[in-house]
Amino acid sequence: MTKDFAENGSKTYKELRGFRNPDADTLLYHLKNYNDTKDLHRMFTTLFEIIWEMARKINLFDVRKRYDVAIDYTEWYFYGDRSTPMVTGKEPDRGTTKCYKFATINIVESGKRFTMLALPVGPFDSKEEILCGLLNYVLERIKIRRVYVDRGFCDSNSIKLFNHLHLRYLMPATKISTVKSIMEITPAPCVIKDFEMKDIMFNLVIVEEKDNHGLIVKRAFATNEVYEENDVTLTERLFFLYGKRWGIESSYRVKKHSYLAKTTSKNYFIRLFYFMFSVLLYNLWILADILIWISLFGIVNEDHLLTSKYFGTVLYTIDPGG
Repeated sequence: MTKDFAENGSKTYKELRGFRNPDADTLLYHLKNYNDTKDLHRMFTTLFEIIWEMARKINLFDVRKRYDVAIDYTEWYFYGDRSTPMVTGKEPDRGTTKCYKFATINIVESGKRFTMLALPVGPFDSKEEILCGLLNYVLERIKIRRVYVDRGFCDSNSIKLFNHLHLRYLMPATKISTVKSIMEITPAPCVIKDFEMKDIMFNLVIVEEKDNHGLIVKRAFATNEVYEENDVTLTERLFFLYGKRWGIESSYRVKKHSYLAKTTSKNYFIRLFYFMFSVLLYNLWILADILIWISLFGIVNEDHLLTSKYFGTVLYTIDPGG
């Protein structure tokens, strides 16, 4: 809750509460005793399932309906040896080219932005394996209406998987030479059906918007849905739909800034536990906020009645002996 290191967090908690709580060495000892990431991940997946069952029992999700989801990666910067287990490469940033990486899939419907599953990503895990694991897990629980991903998933293997699972998708088109050439000569809005890229085809939708400097710029999206360029609401619809993907970005900010403990440890089990624990707390916060909305108003709204910080404070003050 205080985004602190284990050592100081333990001392602070004991000072404030007066409880005989475990010290940092005890906590870290138990985390280091894990010898299989699958065991640790399985434990948290079971806890995710418990929260999901609670949401299902209050009829928060209608099994007859379809829901939008978003998939993305998040990185935890690493400054140690590149050969450390589970460390992957990244674009240079903040003095490093190394990180621990995690992939998540979120429901991005208003007021219901649960993280359905989080997966650790190692240097030898393929994008297709991660995508397949996330999507198949969610498809066992809800029907998916549309998948939102970033430009990094605009490749033939990812699109083949979406098509194989009969899923609709929307993403920014990768800026390969053919896409750039078409964007330069084609007026917007424009819909190019069955655009070819390697051994796959998709619909390329080109629209315009103002950038941060007020200049008109073109944006290209890849999708397997049908859009009409004569639709006067095309640009607005497209940005509204893809805007849902920012729900997963918001969830990362909450996890990192409200619930992720600090550590300098190079032990992957400690890092994995801390990240998965932040996801668990995030989902508990979402569930608690939903229950408050339903209790007070009988509906669920986009705004949060319970802030993530206040929820953390409530957890922090619960008497473990009470």
